[in-house]
Amino acid sequence: MDEFDIEINPNVEINDSSTSLPNKTIFKQLKINEKQEPILTKKELFAWYFYAFACEVYSVVSISSFIPLILEQFASENGVTSIDHLPCNTAKEEEVRCVVNIFGFWIDTASFSLYTFSLSVILQAITTISIGATADHGAMRKTLLLNFAFVGSISAMLFLLIPPGSFIIAGILTIIGNVCFGVAFVCFNGYLPVIVRNHRDVRRISNEIKNYIINKNNTDDQHDSQVEDYESILEERKLLNSQDPILIDLIENLLKTKDRISTHISARGFASGYFGGIILLTICLSISFLLHTSTYSLQIGVFLSGIWWSLFSLFVAKWLQPRPGPPLFFDEERKIRWIDYVTFSWKRLWKTILQVKKLEMTFRFLIAWILISDGCTAISSVALLFAKTTLNIDTSGLIILTLTAPISALISTLLFPRLIKLSVKKSTILLLFMLLFIPIYGCLGLILPIGGLKTSGELYFMALWFGFVLGSLQSYCRTMFAELVPRGRETEFFALYAITDKGSSWFGPSLIAIIIDITHEIRYGFLLLIVLIFLSIPIIWFVDEKKGKEDAGNSFTENEDTF
Repeated sequence: MDEFDIEINPNVEINDSSTSLPNKTIFKQLKINEKQEPILTKKELFAWYFYAFACEVYSVVSISSFIPLILEQFASENGVTSIDHLPCNTAKEEEVRCVVNIFGFWIDTASFSLYTFSLSVILQAITTISIGATADHGAMRKTLLLNFAFVGSISAMLFLLIPPGSFIIAGILTIIGNVCFGVAFVCFNGYLPVIVRNHRDVRRISNEIKNYIINKNNTDDQHDSQVEDYESILEERKLLNSQDPILIDLIENLLKTKDRISTHISARGFASGYFGGIILLTICLSISFLLHTSTYSLQIGVFLSGIWWSLFSLFVAKWLQPRPGPPLFFDEERKIRWIDYVTFSWKRLWKTILQVKKLEMTFRFLIAWILISDGCTAISSVALLFAKTTLNIDTSGLIILTLTAPISALISTLLFPRLIKLSVKKSTILLLFMLLFIPIYGCLGLILPIGGLKTSGELYFMALWFGFVLGSLQSYCRTMFAELVPRGRETEFFALYAITDKGSSWFGPSLIAIIIDITHEIRYGFLLLIVLIFLSIPIIWFVDEKKGKEDAGNSFTENEDTF
C-alpha cells in the first residue's frame, strides 16, 4: 500500500491505550491526548503540500529569478560608470562597470541585489529566533505561518506599484518579503516531524511496540495514556539498549518506516512547490514576450507570485490542523504580551545551544548545513547576474534560464529516491559531489580558452544540473534533520535550521559581492563555492544518524520544565 494513502484502513486496528510511562510529569505537562494528536488525514497532508505549492512560487519566481534582475535594473537606472561617473547605458564597453552610490559608498549595480539579500537574511534570522520556540506552544505554529505568509504576499503585490528606478523602495519590499517567507517556512517545516509521527503506519508500529512492552512487563493495570512515537515509549535508556530481538526488530521497522515516509513526504512537498513555480514562470514568460521583455513584466511576475502565495494559503488556513503544543504558561490568568513570546524564544535558543554536547549529531549536521545552504544560495544568487552581466543574455533568455532549474528540480525530487537506493546520508553525500561539479567547471573558464561557462548553452546545461541536484539535496537534508529533532520542539529546531540556512547565507553572497567589486569578475567567486561545498562533505559523513535519533529522544525525556 502506498505510504501516502493515509486514509485510515478499517481493517487496521489502532490501539490508543497504553500504560503510563516512567516519567509521568512530562506527559502531564505536555497534555498529550487523542484530541491533540489525531491520526494524519489525507486532507491535512494535502494542505501541507498546498502551502509548499503556494509559497515556493515566491521563492522560485521572485527571490531566485525576478527580484535580483529588478534590483540590478533599477540600480543601473540610477548608476554611473565606474571610470568617469557618466550615466550608465546599454552601449557601454564590457570592461566598464556600472556603480551606484548608497549612503556614500560606491557599489557595483550587480552587487546591490546581493547586499540587499544579505541584509534581509540577517533580519530574517533575528525574526526567526524571536518566534522559533514560541511556535511550538498552543496553536501558534499555524497562526504565525499564516500571518507571515499574508504579510509577505502583500509585499510582493506592492512591487507592481514601484516607480521605475526606485531601487531603495524595491530593496525594502524585498527585505520584508524575504523575512516573512523565511519565518513562515520555518513554521511549515516544523509540521514535518509532527505529520510523520502521526502517520497511520508509524502510529500502528508504535502501538505494536507499546503493546509488546505492556504484555512483556505485565503492566495492563496501569493508567491509559496516548503515545505517538517510539521516543516517548522507550523513555528509559535500558529499553533503547534492549537485547530483546523482537523489540529490536520492531524498533528497526519503525525507524525504516519513518525514514521512508519522511523522505517521500518531504520530496513531494518540494515537488509541489517546484510545480507551482514552473506554472507561474511559464505564465510570466508569456507576459514577458507580450511586453517585449521589459522590467515592468518582471514586476508583474513578482505581483502574481504574491497573489498566488496569498490565495493558496487560504486552503492551508482551512484544512491544516493547528496540532497545538502545550501552553506557553500554565497560569491561565496571566496575560501574555508579545514581549513574553520574544523573550521566551531567545531564552530557549540559548538553552538549546547549551545542549550542543547532548545533541552532538544534530549540531554537527547544522554546521554542514551552513556550508551547504551558503553554497547553494551563492550559486543561485550569482547565476542570473553572471548570465546578465557576463554573458549578456537578454530578459527572455534569463526567464527561460530560471525555468529550467525548477523543472529539473521537480523531476529530481520525484525520480531520484526511486533511482538511487541509498540511505539518506549517503544520498546527500552523492548529491554534494554532484553539486561540486558546477563551481569546478566555472573555474575552468579562468584557465581554458574554451569551456568553463563561456556560452549560454553551457549555462543552460548547468541550470538543469543545478536544479536536479538542488531539488533532491534540499529534500534529503530536511528529512535527515527532521529525524534529529527532539519531539515537542519541532519549530524551535527548524528555526535553528533556518538560522543556519538563511541566517548564515549572507556570508557567501556578501563575499562574492566584495570579490566582484574588487576584481570586476564574477568568475572568481566560483573558488569560494568550491571551498564551501567541499568542506560540508566530511562533516556529513561523520554524522551518526542512529546516535542522533537516540540523543533527540533522550533530549525530550530529559527536558526540564521551562514554563
